[in-house]
Amino acid sequence: MFKDFNDKIKKEHVIDALFVLKKIWLEYPKNIRVFEEIKKLKKRKFIHRNTSLDQNKINNFFTMHEAGKTLSVINNLQLLYKNDSHDYYVLSLLGTFNGLIKNYKNAIQYQELSINLNPFDSINYINLSSSLEKEGNLRSALSFLEIAKLLDDNNIPINLQLARLYFKLEKYESAHLIYKHLIELDKNNFDIILEYIKNLLNLNKAKEALILLKKIDFNKQNEDKVLSLEGLANLKLNKFHEAKKNALNALEINNENCDAYLVLGTINEKLGLFDMAIVYYTQATKLNKKSHVAFNNLAACYSFIGKVNLSISTFKEAIKINPLYYSAIYRLGQMQIYNGEFNQGWLNFQERWRSKDYLHQKLKTSKPLFKKLENKSFKLLAWNEQGLGDQVMYGSMFNELSQLTSQLTIKLDKRLINIFEKTHPKINFIDNKNDIQENEYDFHVPFGNIGIFLRSKKEDFLKTNFPYIYGNNETKNFILNKYKEKKCLLVGLSWSSSNILLSDHKSLSLETLSPILKINNIKFISLEYKDNSDEINLIKAKYGIKILKEDSIDNFNNIEGLCSIIDACDFIISCSNTNAHLSGALNKKTYLLLPKGKGRLWNWNINDNFSLWYPKTKIFQQNIINNWEYPINTLKDEIINNEI
Repeated sequence: MFKDFNDKIKKEHVIDALFVLKKIWLEYPKNIRVFEEIKKLKKRKFIHRNTSLDQNKINNFFTMHEAGKTLSVINNLQLLYKNDSHDYYVLSLLGTFNGLIKNYKNAIQYQELSINLNPFDSINYINLSSSLEKEGNLRSALSFLEIAKLLDDNNIPINLQLARLYFKLEKYESAHLIYKHLIELDKNNFDIILEYIKNLLNLNKAKEALILLKKIDFNKQNEDKVLSLEGLANLKLNKFHEAKKNALNALEINNENCDAYLVLGTINEKLGLFDMAIVYYTQATKLNKKSHVAFNNLAACYSFIGKVNLSISTFKEAIKINPLYYSAIYRLGQMQIYNGEFNQGWLNFQERWRSKDYLHQKLKTSKPLFKKLENKSFKLLAWNEQGLGDQVMYGSMFNELSQLTSQLTIKLDKRLINIFEKTHPKINFIDNKNDIQENEYDFHVPFGNIGIFLRSKKEDFLKTNFPYIYGNNETKNFILNKYKEKKCLLVGLSWSSSNILLSDHKSLSLETLSPILKINNIKFISLEYKDNSDEINLIKAKYGIKILKEDSIDNFNNIEGLCSIIDACDFIISCSNTNAHLSGALNKKTYLLLPKGKGRLWNWNINDNFSLWYPKTKIFQQNIINNWEYPINTLKDEIINNEI
């Protein structure tokens, strides 16, 4: 890379050479040679440029601007530029004053010309970065600001602007390094220390943040800020009592402390008290109209209580403040798809890969992403990115996707291959853990992108050919012969979710289901893959209700066998888990018990009380968060009136 740098210097491509040095610095931040090369380059390539401007003229221009005569200033500068197109300082001021009237396109044009004439002036790069950021081009803004730092490593305003831009782009580790450097440069700057602590909290380094907060010498004027940050740190450590105390103490000192309201809002959100969380988040947005985090959190809470349109508009507010807030864009996409705004929803959903909330892995490939439909003479690889249930759901589009390409290969969980192969003989299915040679496909697409092409309106969901997966007929008959009785329904039962983040919200207990389990003339068979024997035995001892379990079938590894059990049942009762998706894909009558709140996932769109993805899946949802009484009793009446 240093050879590339020297080659560009020999060719007098100075700016290109600086970008090579920047690349080296970003990859190897401890390589001090980068800054040594900058010093040598400045000495060797020092350019002294004359300017027709003196300090009096410059001051006069700013006086005219303050008097509202900015256009006259620009006209005067343009005349000077016509007389001498190599006056870099005139160009720099043309950029500045165009920026002041928000004509960023012209500002950028002049600032780039100024940099070409004087590539070693860090101020030029700062100004260009500022214009690009205001225009919304944050990535280019960052790139030029990084050059400014290389040229003037210890400049506090440059480092501070860079740290904030890293922070805005959610590059928290990079921001962390710059804040550390800033504190070394200015140990007594209280505001910078507080910003650094916020960055530590975003890196989930709450213990480090608390240690640093204890060391800070602060005056009474800043006490509320320190307390609110202590609250945020304790919140990260799940010390809700301490966090609440910190936030309330901060508000006693300053009842307009936005961070304190954020702490209280987050505590209530985590406790499932969404109405109270909304009150606190709303107050935070009123106090700080530029807090994209407050708007994002408020939007999320609106989604949890079913206020979908309000959630969508509030997510948009968060994104308006920070256009590259990918966590909000990803969540907005989910809510738009749920709300039937499919085109924009799927586009926003693509930004999940840039969201820190999305933890799944991308496929490593040099082949291009499938982006548009042109012809069918290409080979396509579609690959899974999420859990088993999501793979089954996206599988509803495999048949249509295969018609868009000459050859379709599907990479998915190996447990699903045999249930899909029977209904998709023209598709090549491979284990997601196996490698595939890149010469076997021309384009690739993650499952979550397929909807962009095939589900742009509600009517598109009617194109699915059900069932699109199959179990095994011999196993199905075995289950029927073993368990099915005349005048008695065989009902598949699934009551827990394996989703680590949401299992507490989505799952039920057998005790909660007891009003349904007590219905006569029904035999229940477990579809659970976990060992629930203790819970099953407890229900039997307490109510005399026997939950059947077919031990010859491993419900976790043998998905074909599990599908066979489902297919043998008269209907299925399930919470939001993989079994609900399998049952829906098999076109089996399914009664789905859904929570209200965090566990209510975006893909369970309701279409006249039925799932949009699975037309035989009827949804029974909580009307009160964490309270299953309403959906359980409603489902009980449904079964008694329509099944028994």
